[in-house]
Amino acid sequence: MSFRRTLGTAFSSLINNKLRSFLTTLGIIIGVAAVIVMVAVSAGAEAVIAEQINSLGANLIIVSAARGTPGAAKTLVYDDAVAIRDEIGGITGVASEQAPAAQTVKAGNLIFEAEVLGTTVDFPIVRDAPISDGRFFNDSEIDGARKVVVLGSALAKDLFGD
Repeated sequence: MSFRRTLGTAFSSLINNKLRSFLTTLGIIIGVAAVIVMVAVSAGAEAVIAEQINSLGANLIIVSAARGTPGAAKTLVYDDAVAIRDEIGGITGVASEQAPAAQTVKAGNLIFEAEVLGTTVDFPIVRDAPISDGRFFNDSEIDGARKVVVLGSALAKDLFGD
């Protein structure tokens, strides 16, 4: 069978079977569209994940202890992080973080619920968190068990005004 004859037979089949031809074409279009949508969704998800990783910092490693029974012995402590820092070169800061449930904050007659994060002096270095006003607490305040706090700008404004 020649190419010309094969092509003629194909076109006559398309014309004689219009519904079948339409449904086949529609299936191909839907399939291609589905592949394009899946590629776009995966590229978008990849971009979101990359942005989240970059927002943490390309040079940040987070180590978390396995979750166990509440009240059980702690499996990871600040001294472990210090030991890792001392063992591996090039680490500029180590910060431990503890985030209990929201706490009640009082200032004069004002009472607020606020998220509290317990941390160490290297936190602003590790998390690249600059302080807009005031300063971060220091080692002598930790060693002296001083009652110090670093407030976020929104909470500071709510508690103390401008």
